Amino acid sequence: MLRTVSYREVAADALGEASGQLAVMAGCGGWCEPFHGLAPDTLIELERRFERVIVLPSTFDTSFDLTREVLSSSKARIYAREQVSYEAIAPLCDAAIAHDCAFYFDYRPYMRRGEGTLHAFRTDAESAIDWESRGGIPESNIDISLACKTLDEWLWTIARHEEVWTDRAHVMIAGGMLGKKVRYHSTTYHKVPAIADYSLRHLAVTDAELDDWSASPR
Repeated sequence: MLRTVSYREVAADALGEASGQLAVMAGCGGWCEPFHGLAPDTLIELERRFERVIVLPSTFDTSFDLTREVLSSSKARIYAREQVSYEAIAPLCDAAIAHDCAFYFDYRPYMRRGEGTLHAFRTDAESAIDWESRGGIPESNIDISLACKTLDEWLWTIARHEEVWTDRAHVMIAGGMLGKKVRYHSTTYHKVPAIADYSLRHLAVTDAELDDWSASPR
């Protein structure tokens, strides 16, 4: 997207003296309570330093007070990546809607038929699965967004499986774009099912009933 544009990439926690005309903030799911205002705080700081700010497609939980308050006072162009978030933020800010940027990645080098099922459920604060009541996190589960060290490793982990079960949005997206049969589970808010409904209805992506999931590796 930015290949023809001269820009400098700076980590949100390492802005230093960065300032200028335009800042483009990466899309994320950090606009919810489990991440304690990480994205809203970043937007506040960017608007202090830059004349204009664009927030790339993200999911927004406006029941979280800080998200609602920051968006209400922001002059940035804010993109939602699904309809539920767009309808929530449209009355608050300069809102628009677009697909998550992961949909514009070239997945062709990773296209493989694959075998078996990948269980890639979250193990962090955004998980809505009561693992304790299920006897703990099964050994067959690999939270690849934490376990994999590179994007290449992450993509090949998905590519070598035939089916993917997950509650991570980008694992769901990559699985769908790689032609896998994907079963998704919601997290603590609407992000995953809303992205599936807005962007993945044409692919083999369906809601997962965990009672159908054998905890044994397949």
